Amino acid sequence: MMKVKNNQLHGPRHTVLFLILLLGALYHTTLIELFSVKNEVDTFELTEKTDSIILKTIAATTVKTDSLEKKKEIETEATIKREKTQDRTLDLLHNLWHPTYDTCSVTNMAKEKRISGSKTAKKHLWRFFEKLNGLSTESQLHVLHFGDSQIEGDRITGRIRSSWQKTWGGSGPGLIPAIQPVPALSVRQKHEGNMKRYTKFGKRDTTVTHTCFGGMASFTTVLDHGKVTVKPHPSGFRKNQVWEQAEVLIGAAPLGGKLTVSGEFTDSITVDIAPSSTGHHSSIVIELAGIKEEVVFEFEGHEIEITGIQLGSRNGLAVHNIPMRSSSGTVFKSLNKNHFKKYLQNWDVGMVILQYGGNTAPYVKDELSAMRYGKRFQSQLKYLKTILPEATFLVIGPSDMGVTNDSSLLTYPMLGAIRIEMKKVTLLEEALYWDLFEAMGGPGTMEIWAESTPRLASPDLVHFTPKGAKIIGELFDQTIRAEHRFWEQEIVGE
Repeated sequence: MMKVKNNQLHGPRHTVLFLILLLGALYHTTLIELFSVKNEVDTFELTEKTDSIILKTIAATTVKTDSLEKKKEIETEATIKREKTQDRTLDLLHNLWHPTYDTCSVTNMAKEKRISGSKTAKKHLWRFFEKLNGLSTESQLHVLHFGDSQIEGDRITGRIRSSWQKTWGGSGPGLIPAIQPVPALSVRQKHEGNMKRYTKFGKRDTTVTHTCFGGMASFTTVLDHGKVTVKPHPSGFRKNQVWEQAEVLIGAAPLGGKLTVSGEFTDSITVDIAPSSTGHHSSIVIELAGIKEEVVFEFEGHEIEITGIQLGSRNGLAVHNIPMRSSSGTVFKSLNKNHFKKYLQNWDVGMVILQYGGNTAPYVKDELSAMRYGKRFQSQLKYLKTILPEATFLVIGPSDMGVTNDSSLLTYPMLGAIRIEMKKVTLLEEALYWDLFEAMGGPGTMEIWAESTPRLASPDLVHFTPKGAKIIGELFDQTIRAEHRFWEQEIVGE
């Protein structure tokens, strides 16, 4: 009986159940080993299965230790750099906004796009960077961009201003004339009343018996009543559209007068214009609402000379567009020196950009003529440096210029000689030189730009379109930022 009972305990069903459990255990064990191997291969690329848990723990600990050591090294280096920077009493500013090309450096920039200059000239540029870096809520720095018709309408300058103000602070278009002869991309402007504009460049009015034209080499006379209305350009740069204050610059006012300023959000205010004679320079600062609005300036008086209106912020960077149509950059010494000096030294001018040379190309017939122009330009540059001895001077050479009446010529024959002379005298005066001709692509480029889609140059093969000017502004901005990044690295690395 007992034997029969034992046979019943080990019957077929029990055997099948036992085999299922056995296979399950084996399968489970195999899976554990497979997962263990896969984890080792994926994590550490090991082929051995032995002691996988121990190896994994050791590796993880090593990685963690290396990371901590690396972190300590980085923190130590950062501390050393901070100490060096503090020793120089200079804290580098790192702003939230950067253009896509802000990662560029001097070392990887093409030679033709680099800025040329001696060690002294580069030190002057670094001094400008130090001033930019030191801008605060209580300080303001000015950049003057003088040029010929190539920069009219705030072309090129507007792109530079927008980029730099986003990085270093400030707002507004800066200086504008009371009468705007060319529509600008920064503001929409109109005037009415008995007003007339005079310039020291281009076609001159011989009835003007003095040379006190101010920093823009132009002024507007109000004979009895005049009104200037300005408002932000809807398609302009955002930074141009906010004005916290207006500065009205006055020259002569023989009998004095009144100025009334009002805006959509700025309460109307009337101030007296004190009587002054020729050669006098004064400014009237009016606080604005600091938001996007149309502003009206009304003048009453006899022969009041308005030498400019500045729209912008109370602090930060102000970049002024000062075009002089038909000028070759030889007008400055013809201005009254005392008046010109009072006008410009009223501000902290960090940089002066001179963009000329193109207007001489049609008239220079040989290398001797190019040399003569170079000497005249050098004397102007030397003169300006005496007016603003603390400023950094940078010359932008002429762009490519196509000859429309002779299709066999890619560019003006003596343009190269003009560029050579301009660069030579600029370097002799310890200033910086940026060759726009080379930066845009060399001879024949202007014709290519004029035939491109979208069109980047005008059919006259001399002037850039707004899109072309934007590219030039970005190329120049890129070059300056490369130099700035190099300066940052040098300061931190000292």
